[in-house]
Amino acid sequence: MSQTTETRAVRDLKPGDMIDLAGDKYADPDTQSVMFECEYAVVADVTPETPECIAIDIEGVDVFGFPPDHLVPYAGHDPGYDD
Repeated sequence: MSQTTETRAVRDLKPGDMIDLAGDKYADPDTQSVMFECEYAVVADVTPETPECIAIDIEGVDVFGFPPDHLVPYAGHDPGYDD
C-alpha cells in the first residue's frame, strides 16, 4: 500500500499503531484481500498466545497470528489512541 520504510517486529506493536498488511505472508498470503489495499491496519490489541505466536487484533477486521520476530511496515501511531 505505502512507501513506508520503517518496520517493526510484531512483538513491539502497541494498540493504535498503523501497519501495512497488504501482501503480508500471514495476514494477506494470497494478496487477494482488498481490505488492506487502500488503508493502514490499526492495531486494536496485542496478545501473546504462545512463545511462537502473538495475536494482533486489527481494528474492525480480524485477529491474525504472527511470529514475534515477524516484521511489518510501520506507518506511525493513530492520534485517536492514547499512548
